[in-house]
Amino acid sequence: MSPYFGLRGMPLVMGITAACSTGFLLFGYDNGVFSGLTTDTLFLETMGNPGATLLGFIVAVYELGCLVGALASAVWGESMGRRQLIAWGAFFLIIGTVIQASSYGRAQMIVGRIVTGFGMGGITSAVPVWQCESTPAHLRGRTIAMELSALIVGIVIAYWIDYGCSLYSSSFQWRFPIAFQIIFAILLIVMCFCLPESPRWLASHGRDQEALEVVCLLRDGTPSDENIQVEFTEIKDAIALEQEETGSWKDCFKDGGVMGWQRVAIACSAQALQEFTGTNIITYYAPYVMVHSVGLSSHQSLLLSGGLQLWFLVASIVPWFLIDKIGRRKLFIIGSLGMGSCMLMSGLTIMAGGKKNGIAAVVMLYMFQAFFTWGWMSNMWAYPSEILPIRTRQSGSALSVVWQWLITFLVVEITPVGIQNIGWKLYIVFCVLNWATIIIVWFWYPETAGRTLEQIDFLFASQSSLRQVVKLSMRKDLDEMGVIRETQAQAHQQKSGAKQVEDIDTTAGTVE
Repeated sequence: MSPYFGLRGMPLVMGITAACSTGFLLFGYDNGVFSGLTTDTLFLETMGNPGATLLGFIVAVYELGCLVGALASAVWGESMGRRQLIAWGAFFLIIGTVIQASSYGRAQMIVGRIVTGFGMGGITSAVPVWQCESTPAHLRGRTIAMELSALIVGIVIAYWIDYGCSLYSSSFQWRFPIAFQIIFAILLIVMCFCLPESPRWLASHGRDQEALEVVCLLRDGTPSDENIQVEFTEIKDAIALEQEETGSWKDCFKDGGVMGWQRVAIACSAQALQEFTGTNIITYYAPYVMVHSVGLSSHQSLLLSGGLQLWFLVASIVPWFLIDKIGRRKLFIIGSLGMGSCMLMSGLTIMAGGKKNGIAAVVMLYMFQAFFTWGWMSNMWAYPSEILPIRTRQSGSALSVVWQWLITFLVVEITPVGIQNIGWKLYIVFCVLNWATIIIVWFWYPETAGRTLEQIDFLFASQSSLRQVVKLSMRKDLDEMGVIRETQAQAHQQKSGAKQVEDIDTTAGTVE
């Protein structure tokens, strides 16, 4: 029987995309489900009617679990492989969900949130890496964008299940929405065991024959095909380029001849800056914001929040067609400029007060979500996996996710307190943060769209400073300049030299 149900080429790539999309859908559902519960009377009574600070902690402690899960993935994830790490993450998430759904007090809920977060930390560390390492360069951004649309589907499902269950008068109205995500987690585990491992992970762990077989399946070719040979040679040359690296998480803090630690720093900053946009104010607290900032009723806020996520989903389809054409840098800048402007207008209209200004504030929140998904959402999840070296891609990706969860915890924790204490000024703070991000992207973020992961490795290895890499990455004539080809040739020569030494050692041992 043919492996992977006989799937080859793009159907197999789309199978991996479907599995990764399920992971992101679960991510979105898990993030969105608590949004409707923050104004649920029965849920709040079960939790002992917590104040704003304690409520923020109950919601945000999930991020601490995610942070620990991502740290664990940075240390042990590389040895496990992409699929196994995702499957174990889904398993821990199921355990945490059961603890949450059966809670009869805040202590049990907090423990459940931490365990669920631990599992999600592993999932989010590995899913984008698995996708990027399996997808052709010209489709890498689009497949990630499709997965992020699935994330929004998860948020939409969570919001409307919250709304539908709010019509019940028992604890079912909050227990069922939390428990429902177990279905997605089981589906994700099953898909992980039915699809191939990343060929780049296999090659970097000495399993060359398996890696070559997977490349042939993913590209629907044979080992003798020229495009298969070119891709596999690039993979092996990129691994040779990082001979000093062991694949350990400690390599994330070394240069390794490929600007290793600088690339990890870029990946971590991208995750942190995404959270400083203020997007999780909307994801976690849209009903709370509309009640306490805009002045709507609980019922109105749930309806508008559900509509907001539907709009978010529609807007997320646009990057499918733009992300690989416009490029990462331009989309980052457009998104930050738009989000900063929306935060500014939201703050000013909330400050002015009144029904019309309240409507304007809601419209700005809708536009904020659009600019976020156009500029940062799928763009950011693709970028760390593209920018990182092959040997430290999993560990570096996990460390970048640590920063995401750390800053998310900070934002989710301070939002209720910030709204209560400084009101509209909180939105001005996020306006400034968004605009400051433009400067960081302009000077320190190289362009990665349209290039293979190995070509990005060769580009970093060819230069002595990050600014030079940024300038070269934007040149359309880079291939004609031969910078990448020269560096690959050097790496190939290193690999050939190492192979000759190995052969000499083997021969010497045989003679001896």
